[in-house]
Amino acid sequence: MASSRGSRQRHLLPLLLGLALLGGGCQFTGVSEAGRERCRRLAADAGNPLAAALSYLRCLPGSDASLATEKAAEAAAKARRAALEACRRRQGTITSLIGSLRQAEQDLAAARSSPFRPSVAPPQPLDAGKESRYRPEDQRLDRDRYEAALGVWEQQVASERAEWRQRRAERIAAAQGRLDRDAQALRRLQPDLFNGPASIEFDPTALRRVNADCASTG
Repeated sequence: MASSRGSRQRHLLPLLLGLALLGGGCQFTGVSEAGRERCRRLAADAGNPLAAALSYLRCLPGSDASLATEKAAEAAAKARRAALEACRRRQGTITSLIGSLRQAEQDLAAARSSPFRPSVAPPQPLDAGKESRYRPEDQRLDRDRYEAALGVWEQQVASERAEWRQRRAERIAAAQGRLDRDAQALRRLQPDLFNGPASIEFDPTALRRVNADCASTG
């Protein structure tokens, strides 16, 4: 009995294969080559020629629709991945700019409040009690020496103060420039991030949106 069934299958096999070839070449003329190739790949996994021929025939009518569905799913997945990556890049840029802006704000405040400190102390003033015990000519010499030392000190302090003012102005300008650039970049990326047009304080709601999980983008 088993031998008879196997014999019938062997006799039917050429017919089925012929039908498969006919279907691939004539009956399903609207099927694209990509669709046929998809069916051939599926049929190759069937395990035996009879099953392969049947699989191929069953596959052809819907092969192009299946391909279109697969391509649409792949395109959607690719778009989701691209959106996720773009969101993460944007989020990273905004986070970095926020940190830079706050650092610039601190540097600006530190530069504006930095005090001037001379590098050397002024000469000690003359002690009137001691000077009273000296001869007038010695008192005059001490006074001349003190005034000369005081003049040198004042000149040095004036030079140091001028340098300090220049450095302070440069620090203020650099910090202000960084702050302005960061704020401008943040306003381009997230226009509603600040409380107002002239403010550098962040709106809490907008900040929460920036820090939201990018996975929801997909």
